[in-house]
Amino acid sequence: MPDLLHHRLHGDAARPPALLLIHPLGATLDLWNGCLPAWTQRFTCLALDLRSAGASPPGKAPGLDRHVEDLETLRIALGIDAIVPIGCAMGGMVAAAYAARHPERVSALVISNPTPRSSEAGRAMLTARAEVVRAGGMAAILPAAVERPFEAQPRDARYDRYLDAFTAQDAQAYAEAALGFASADASADLARVRCPVLLVAGRHDLLLPLEQAEATRALLPPGARLEIDEVGAHFLPYQCPETFAARVLNFLPQAASHTRTLENGR
Repeated sequence: MPDLLHHRLHGDAARPPALLLIHPLGATLDLWNGCLPAWTQRFTCLALDLRSAGASPPGKAPGLDRHVEDLETLRIALGIDAIVPIGCAMGGMVAAAYAARHPERVSALVISNPTPRSSEAGRAMLTARAEVVRAGGMAAILPAAVERPFEAQPRDARYDRYLDAFTAQDAQAYAEAALGFASADASADLARVRCPVLLVAGRHDLLLPLEQAEATRALLPPGARLEIDEVGAHFLPYQCPETFAARVLNFLPQAASHTRTLENGR
């Protein structure tokens, strides 16, 4: 049996669709904890650690192909038939790739802090960061690695928890994860997505600014929605969990109605 990603299943795997929660680079499945109280009342939720993150198995620079393969292996093992991938930042590219490659399983797609690909500047930054971390550990990229994603956010207990968790990561695993995302490009996958899509961008996101969200929407079929959170920055599900969770709950019934309309027209 293949190594499964570390995960937490909240609810019944047989109750479709399950929300598949895909964290960004530098985080773990705990990123979604603030959203779960709202979502688990109505949906089964599957939160996971991507390969080379959290308690999941390590991998050599895992890219989109490997991440999608891991997600499908986990879905099959748990017996989940229908899912709604919800990804944040780099995890959003994984969510889009899964939706495009397994359309028969996906009824809707949500991406927070979206980007279609790692830019040239982003690729250089992540490659350099991996080298620095390998040599000097996680502390070598602090505080900038946490300060920038938390632009205009309070330095409160939530910030402290993220900083502590980020610092405690395995440096070698983080370096591999960063290298995997350095060359990630979901552009072709985004163009093949056919389910309803919600994009949510953060007004204060310095790493993936609004232009990246617009570029993502331009690749999607007409009808993809783009909403802007005026308060949050780079990690909307973590920084503004109540607002983000409400946006998703508002979107999903509309997405289900749209999906039924499409199916009836076939």
